[in-house]
Amino acid sequence: MRKFVKDLILPVAVAITLAFVIQASIAKPYEIPTNSMYPAIQGANSTGDRAPDRVIANRVIYKLRGISRGDVVVFDPTAGARAACSEPGDVPFVKRVVGLPGDTVSVRRVTISASSPDPALRPGGELAVRRVAAPNSFGPDGVREETLGEGDDTYVTYVTEPGASTARPLVIDDAITPDYEVAFPTVPEGQVLVLGDNRPGSCDAHVWIERDAEFTPMDNVIGQAELIYWPIQRVRFLD
Repeated sequence: MRKFVKDLILPVAVAITLAFVIQASIAKPYEIPTNSMYPAIQGANSTGDRAPDRVIANRVIYKLRGISRGDVVVFDPTAGARAACSEPGDVPFVKRVVGLPGDTVSVRRVTISASSPDPALRPGGELAVRRVAAPNSFGPDGVREETLGEGDDTYVTYVTEPGASTARPLVIDDAITPDYEVAFPTVPEGQVLVLGDNRPGSCDAHVWIERDAEFTPMDNVIGQAELIYWPIQRVRFLD
């Protein structure tokens, strides 16, 4: 009996204990039910025949460094944010950090022009492309890119960092182009502003602002979403 306990029961007990410790303090898996972070992270589709992505959140990284603009974070939303999204009370959210303390963030409608002082907003520039998610067709073929020319309008996210005199466009590769304008107050100390990469289809700060809940306390951040680990064909590290 003692040998059975030593050779089987004890190793299993240790393994289970380590699994709980790791999940609680180092890394924890989460299933992503919505497409608010599409195309970086995919949720289930409307027909229910595709499994949503599952991600690993690094719960240690923000004990080693601060939150950075552009990080994809798992967090507990505020009551106002949760109510705006009609989400149950125990489901964490996953969004991208766009504004840090002291930043002023806005989404503006701009016109592509050869005379623009910003090369990215000239024909052929980095921002002269509109990315649109086709309804109910999420996946490798679910994003349509439209090349914009002289006189075409688009929506650009701008960030004015503390002490800066001008706002700079924030470019997130592959993110869906917003279809709205919004001007946020300056991000307070100890808080961040988060938006989904699927801008038109994300319940995020641009929706929460209507409830004066546009900011997320840093203390609510659980960790950084580092890795898609399921489905197997989607396994990859997140930028």
